[in-house]
Amino acid sequence: MKKIIIVLALIMPMLLCAQEKEEKSNSKTLEFLSKDGSILKKEFYDLPEVGTSYNKTQNQVLIITNMKTNEKMGCLRIITTYPSSSGNTDYIGTLDPDELDAAVLSMEKILNEILPTTPTTYTEVEYKTRDGVEIGTFWKEKKSEWTIYIKTKSYTSRSMSTYKSDELAKLIKNLKDAKLMISEKTK
Repeated sequence: MKKIIIVLALIMPMLLCAQEKEEKSNSKTLEFLSKDGSILKKEFYDLPEVGTSYNKTQNQVLIITNMKTNEKMGCLRIITTYPSSSGNTDYIGTLDPDELDAAVLSMEKILNEILPTTPTTYTEVEYKTRDGVEIGTFWKEKKSEWTIYIKTKSYTSRSMSTYKSDELAKLIKNLKDAKLMISEKTK
């Protein structure tokens, strides 16, 4: 019995350290959602998926209405899925409405100024949101191509999906459509 307790005492700290640790989000939308004493109505509007069957990302506009105050807020939700033998795990990241212009500008810079280049060293370019969503590209030397990625949670690589560079235009369109939809539905 003592041996089992000693083994558990040695193994438990390692197991606890190995677990993923979620970072605190600074998203204004998530702050709005966490207000105590609110009655919230949440409406989800699907946008086209980005990527292909294995590496696709769902995109949704979320409109939240505080039913007590009639205050409205919206965001773009990006959902990545990590497939495993025990079932899929979804990771959700958000872009606040005031982050969408900067995200579009960043992605258009990547599309127009980065993707046409051939770097001589490993290169990454990324945009990061208050919620920890990372959207960017990196150079794959072996294939001599740029790869687009979205990582919805900065604390785990399991939340990352990668795409061919031709998917970036779809993502830019979703960002622009989300901004327009949020603007119209939160008036």
